[in-house]
Amino acid sequence: MSTQKKNNPKHKPHEAKIKSESKTFAIDKKLVLKLSLVIALVSFLLYSNTLQHQFVLDDYSVIKENKITKGGTSSLKEIFFSSYREGYGNNENNLYRPLTKAMFAIEWQLSPNNPNVHHLINVLMYSFVCVLLFIVLIRFTKMNIYLLFIVALLFAAHPIHTEVVANIKSRDELSSMLFLLLSLLSISNYLNSNKKGLLIGSLLCFFLALLSKESAIVYVALAPLFIYFFTETSLKKNFKITSLLATIAIIYMMLHIKIIGSIGIKNIPVIDNSLLYTSDVIQQKATAIMIMGKYFLLLLFPHPLSSDYSFNTIPIVTSMANIGFIVALIFHSFLLFYAIKKMKEKHFLSFCILFYFVAMALASNIFMLIGTHLAERLLFFPSIAFCLAAVYLLSKLVKINPTDLNLKPETVLRIHKPLLMLTALILILYSLKTYSRNKDWKSDTTLFGHDLKTVPNSAHMLFYYANNLANKDSLNAVKDPKQRELRLINAQKSIKKALTLYELFPDAHNVAGRIYYEQKNYEASFKSYNRALEMNPGKGMYHNNAGTCLFSIGNYAEAAKAFQKAIEIDKYDTDAGCNLGSAYGAMGEAYKARKDLVNANKMFLLAIESFKKVTEIDPNNKSANQFIGLTYMNMGDRVNGQEYINKAKSFTK
Repeated sequence: MSTQKKNNPKHKPHEAKIKSESKTFAIDKKLVLKLSLVIALVSFLLYSNTLQHQFVLDDYSVIKENKITKGGTSSLKEIFFSSYREGYGNNENNLYRPLTKAMFAIEWQLSPNNPNVHHLINVLMYSFVCVLLFIVLIRFTKMNIYLLFIVALLFAAHPIHTEVVANIKSRDELSSMLFLLLSLLSISNYLNSNKKGLLIGSLLCFFLALLSKESAIVYVALAPLFIYFFTETSLKKNFKITSLLATIAIIYMMLHIKIIGSIGIKNIPVIDNSLLYTSDVIQQKATAIMIMGKYFLLLLFPHPLSSDYSFNTIPIVTSMANIGFIVALIFHSFLLFYAIKKMKEKHFLSFCILFYFVAMALASNIFMLIGTHLAERLLFFPSIAFCLAAVYLLSKLVKINPTDLNLKPETVLRIHKPLLMLTALILILYSLKTYSRNKDWKSDTTLFGHDLKTVPNSAHMLFYYANNLANKDSLNAVKDPKQRELRLINAQKSIKKALTLYELFPDAHNVAGRIYYEQKNYEASFKSYNRALEMNPGKGMYHNNAGTCLFSIGNYAEAAKAFQKAIEIDKYDTDAGCNLGSAYGAMGEAYKARKDLVNANKMFLLAIESFKKVTEIDPNNKSANQFIGLTYMNMGDRVNGQEYINKAKSFTK
């Protein structure tokens, strides 16, 4: 007791001193500008080798093959009144990220089918985010500016961010963080000036972050942490700001429900989230805790990295004696205990730990199941806490006071060489890993080929690899018949392994069907497509593919029914529309061969109608315009026929 009484008087003046300094804290704007330029340059250079990359992974469903996104600025209204992947098949209708998708649409309008533009925007946004993070941390933490400079560089160089920057689709992460940081900056300015306009600006930025990605909702708990730990704002005022942020979150959720119909992801496939492989809640939570340990290890030692960690890369924890679960539970329990214990004295590490836990809350799968059990992109926001804590601990290790605002670089160079050497080593290793990992994201071929070696038991990665080998563009690029057949054989091996790992995988059966189709084994192809339809009859792509098998064996009437079903499910499916027109055209040819011109012309008119519906969706569809012309020719209408054929020739593709 006596020791505590002696320490308390020392502790309180120390706190008062920090409060006093925070009120008179002056920012050297020229120094901030110089350091910011270095951060921007470093972050840009680290990802400069992604500027010539192609579309990969989900870039296809959100951008390249999304009919709404490709509508450009004319689709903006529809984007804000539809789900994230609307316009691409009948994918999940549960995400609402209109701001991110609107960016893609505008970029497509400016430069159609050009991934370089999207990559450039990603890299520029990342550079801006890194600089903005530096400025926000200066405004709030009052740590030494050079230590915060190291934090920003560590964040910029961390390899865990490669998925966010190198994968265009992850713009949602970049945009969300950008607006959250702007919101924090507005809150800081509001607390210093009490201008209500700044508070409104903060709320607006938060709303824009939510429109970028739903996970931004954790900011409702993060913002009050910044205010509590780093300002002298009263609890009442903090509660007021938090309540306003919560109100914005509620408004967003109401809008989300209005547009989408619900909150959260329904019918999550086991293939995406392995936790659903078991219905045992205890096993699910134990596995989620073990995965939290893997998340932390990826932050600490980001190697090897993968674009996918799905079933069955991480086995379910079936025993409480599982060492991974035990270590993760003890470690995170200790962190939480320490954070709560040190919270009252506003200890910096307490803030970092609580920041990390709040930022990881949704990604953890502990409180609610999400669409994946582990993904590197989900560490983007939590990694801020990691970088802050790492630099803080390093400074303490070499006995530097992190809140010493007068600490100069020359002092560090002279006295704290171990810190500089260790920091430089980490930054160099992280930078090399980041630059190297970026190369894997160049294309689907390079990404899947590399990552399959990292996660050989991922059914999803095996599916990706096989799908890439057997898709039309990939096969058409191979001129040698032997090489083409070899690709199909390798694809078949990969997809068989995927189905051995998890047979209830409709997309894998669909790819198996495509491989058999390319090998002209239509019976096996139709069987695979039917198996996919048994598990997911609501996916238009499967009906369309089954129809192609029926068409290939001459069963045009049944093929037409399959294509029609695909269109009913997805009105934007131009492939199914063209296929339906071709089925009617083939039936017309059959009637014509039998001299039944009445029925032949009926079928030809139905074919033209189908093709024209495709041109309404995609006016520049070369195939649809060409088929309209050929069908008119078959009907003896050379004027209309030549008009559409000439129109088709005017298109480059």
